[in-house]
Amino acid sequence: AGDLPCRAGDLRAPLQARDFPFHYLCGERDAKFHAIAQALAADLHLIHHAGHNAHRDNPAAVIACLAQILAS
Repeated sequence: AGDLPCRAGDLRAPLQARDFPFHYLCGERDAKFHAIAQALAADLHLIHHAGHNAHRDNPAAVIACLAQILAS
């Protein structure tokens, strides 16, 4: 999945060791974070018509996805 330059650091190891459900929202055009979600075996929710900033690219789809997660 490559390097993850971010302020929080690389959180893959603690996320792989989790013992709770983990929903991962990812833009369908964000190949890097799609691969990370698959490596984490997370419940992947692809946001259509979106890249890395799915919340900006398709806010309605992000809201619908979150509503579905919260309702389940």
